[in-house]
Amino acid sequence: MNTPPSVAAPDRRWSRRSILKGTSALTATGLTAALAGCSILGADHATYWSDSGQFEVDYDAVMAAAREAGYDVEEPYYVNAEEPRGVHPDGLTDLDEQFGPDYRVFGFARYHTETVFLEVSLTGEQPSASLFDDRGTVEGIPVDSVPPETWLTKQFTLAFDVSETDAREYAAALREQAAEGTDIPRIEVSEALDFPAFYGAIESERTDVLGSETGGDGWYNETSLLDGQRFATVSFIVQSMAIVHRDGSRTYRLKLDRLGGFNLEVRLPVGEEIPEEEYRDVFRQMFEDVGLPPETVDGLTFEYSPSVW
Repeated sequence: MNTPPSVAAPDRRWSRRSILKGTSALTATGLTAALAGCSILGADHATYWSDSGQFEVDYDAVMAAAREAGYDVEEPYYVNAEEPRGVHPDGLTDLDEQFGPDYRVFGFARYHTETVFLEVSLTGEQPSASLFDDRGTVEGIPVDSVPPETWLTKQFTLAFDVSETDAREYAAALREQAAEGTDIPRIEVSEALDFPAFYGAIESERTDVLGSETGGDGWYNETSLLDGQRFATVSFIVQSMAIVHRDGSRTYRLKLDRLGGFNLEVRLPVGEEIPEEEYRDVFRQMFEDVGLPPETVDGLTFEYSPSVW
């Protein structure tokens, strides 16, 4: 399973292609930590699980059909967490329509060079801003790669309701940490976030945009490109649900998110196995009952674990 705009861009080209590798440290580690427990198989049961898929879907219609058919529907999930994290910006109609009324922004980044970027994380009590280098040097960011104070100051004034003087102090603090060899220069920002301004700016600049597949957990990474080069990324979470069928000691779960990502899982007693065609038949029936194409199940690959221990 799979381990934002006040101004609309007239030439937006959405693509459900996989996100560029190494999009940001938030994508790689921070979001995983913020949603600890996502997609972790429990030790007290055996599990069959599928690879993930993606298709166009009417999320609310599927939910209604699942309830009508008598399935248990667990929702909303934010990846696998039940409590929302991150921020839902107000007034961004395009994003509300695309991602649903309670999508969350977990973080965003602006690239200074191809590998060096400033990332804002929204998973804590206060936003934090960090400097990263995709090259992953153990001694921290090379001094000659640290963005200039003027560039950093501009990013802070764009993303937060902050004065230029205070933004310059934030920029200086990050640069000082980098000069001292801090592995990941990081500061907390006390001023209010202005995500619409940030997102409106990158929309006005980009010439293309790529989006990741969500795979049922609703984790969506968006990369903005200018003439083919990445310059900004945003990490979103959209709501997902689990459609659940119980058959004795066996539990069948169809996980589906608002962007049409899905994955399948069967939980059963430790060490127990069932014929492949048996669990595929159950999932085909579930798909048919909720209005999804049952033949989709035929193209999925399943793996098995008797338990994680």
